[in-house]
Amino acid sequence: MLMPMFRSAGRISVRRSLTLLLILFGAVGVSAQPIDPFQPANPIVMGRGGSFTATASGYNSFFYNPAGFARDGELTLTSANLWAFMDRDFVSIAQDFAGTGLSFLPQLPSASSRAIDPAALEGLEGYFTDLADWAAGAEGAGADLEAIIVAATGDAGISIASDADLAEIMAAAGTDDIIAFLEAVEQAAGDAGYPLPFTIADLEAALAAALPSGYLRVGGMAGIGYVGNGIGLGLFLNAEGIVDGTNLLQATGTAFNTITFVGGLGLSFGNLHLGLAIRPTIFGYSEISAAPIVSSYLSGGSLDPSTIFTNAVYFGSGLAVDVGALYELGPFSFGIGVKDFLGTQIAYRTTAFDEYYQAIIAASLPLGNELTAEEEDAAWTIPMKVNVGAEFHPDLGVVSFLFDPSISVDLLDLSLALRTFQAGRQMTTDQILSMLNFGGEVDLLRFLSVSGGYYGGYLSAGLGLDIFLVDINAAIAGDFGRDTAGQWGFSNVGGSVEFAFRF
Repeated sequence: MLMPMFRSAGRISVRRSLTLLLILFGAVGVSAQPIDPFQPANPIVMGRGGSFTATASGYNSFFYNPAGFARDGELTLTSANLWAFMDRDFVSIAQDFAGTGLSFLPQLPSASSRAIDPAALEGLEGYFTDLADWAAGAEGAGADLEAIIVAATGDAGISIASDADLAEIMAAAGTDDIIAFLEAVEQAAGDAGYPLPFTIADLEAALAAALPSGYLRVGGMAGIGYVGNGIGLGLFLNAEGIVDGTNLLQATGTAFNTITFVGGLGLSFGNLHLGLAIRPTIFGYSEISAAPIVSSYLSGGSLDPSTIFTNAVYFGSGLAVDVGALYELGPFSFGIGVKDFLGTQIAYRTTAFDEYYQAIIAASLPLGNELTAEEEDAAWTIPMKVNVGAEFHPDLGVVSFLFDPSISVDLLDLSLALRTFQAGRQMTTDQILSMLNFGGEVDLLRFLSVSGGYYGGYLSAGLGLDIFLVDINAAIAGDFGRDTAGQWGFSNVGGSVEFAFRF
């Protein structure tokens, strides 16, 4: 009964496989923990290296330091912010799919990755052809394969109909790891006297040779808000996701969305500014897996990106508290911001993705079900984060209209060290570098800004235009280095853009 599935799988083309990869990663466009669910990758901040704790003013005070509420006012009528980060492997996927449309990319080599090898990809397709031949050559294949699947999953209730595909079988088996599923099938097939024509270890090695791992983080936020003169009021909607994996069949990640209202106050005592923000939040997240969409594709079925959300959605509401302080000393400012003070607890419930999606579209929440004790223990928690920073912003008098520079440095999420030690681990060099952010910005003629910095392990650059009420900002960031041949390239690259109406 599985023969049609495997025979369809044997006809996969290189181009179709690349199409699948792009659909797979694009479907997440809506970072797994410990990504902050209320921390957009805003280009204004990214451009200057992510250092904004002591610079806090205007719209980005909501996300970095509520003490900025006590500074000059700024009204953001609407802001639309999109961002994406990916590794060189994912760029290779896009490049190979688009062909000459991305022909400039080979000029940016990377020591840690490579473009897709068409020969290796063809060899990978051969495994599925062999699998089809194996299924077709087994005597009484339908009944035997059903017994093999039942033995592999331990679920005697699984039955394989003529129109069944691997996605349905895996859903019934309760697994989202195709490699683990096939390993179980390999064992059960050998015990039944129908050994597979290859080992799953060989298949996994072929996957690693043929397809890059692929890391992608994408997200977006829409918001409105007023900041200044001691008040901060805003409403924000965002969605974000990360997918990563050692190979395509084991790519997993997390997708989440939040709806957040912020109300806050800022008080000034001479050169000292204090701020408090209260954030009622609706938060929903789901673990996502490449397996269902890949298995449906391999079985010859139609491509449905929504099948990556096969896991339950955890959702609920919570109340977050942020506090912050700024101290100004001549051209210097020093700041501290504490996000999610004492940690933010979410009262979770769980439901199926379709039910959650339909409810959100209807501007409501589903009823859902209570979590089990095990689910409660595994649910996403939002820890407290402590950020500190300093800024140097000289007052150049009338010259500042033409040329207004500032530089700043931040240490973000100092509490990461405490959480790491509590977990019994040591801080790594990459973790320490990810905490360090510094950079600067130059405003020219009050309508153009140019920025650059070190963005937690990335080099970043940004550009902004302020034309009447229209504010357009963009930034890029990359993890650059030399490969074994001494050529410069990147292993990770990202970007962010914002369109806003503000004054």
